[in-house]
This record gives sequence, C-alpha cells and structure tokens, in this order.
Amino acid sequence: MRNFALLDENNIVINISVADESWSSEGWIPYSDENRAFIGGDYSDGFFYPEKPFPSWSRNGKGNWQAPVPMPSEGTWRWNEESQTWIELGEQ
Repeated sequence: MRNFALLDENNIVINISVADESWSSEGWIPYSDENRAFIGGDYSDGFFYPEKPFPSWSRNGKGNWQAPVPMPSEGTWRWNEESQTWIELGEQ
C-alpha cells in the first residue's frame, strides 16, 4: 500500500488516500512518511509542505515556515499575528 495526495489547480492538497502500490490516477501524487502530504498544504519543487500557519510567515531556505520575527530561545512562546510578536505562555 502507498499514500497518495490529490492536488487542485494551485497545487494545494485537497485529499489524501491509501491505495495499492500499482494504482495511479491523474492528479494523484505519491508521498512517503519522510515527505508527508497535509490537506491544505501545498506541493512545490517535488516536496509537500504543511499549510501556512499565519499570513505573515514565509518559507526559509529549507522550505520550513518561519515568523517574520525570530522566536526567543528561552521559554515557551506563541505567535500573535495581530501584533506580529511572540507572546510568552503564562503572560496575561
């Protein structure tokens, strides 16, 4: 058995399925655990990427999503899209 992802016209993953290794159909792209497809994510340059977490984030050179401001290295943080800042968990 093998995993497959169905893409729309913008290369966004709209469905995923498991089928026999020999199955193939137009628009369905095989994927592996090392390069997993995510519904809502996209397919670009031969790789699947998860959905963009926030509108302000962009991809780094490795294709991973990153905030416009680096996350502090100490503590536990969450991104606040409205203020474009990291908010430390536990703060009110």
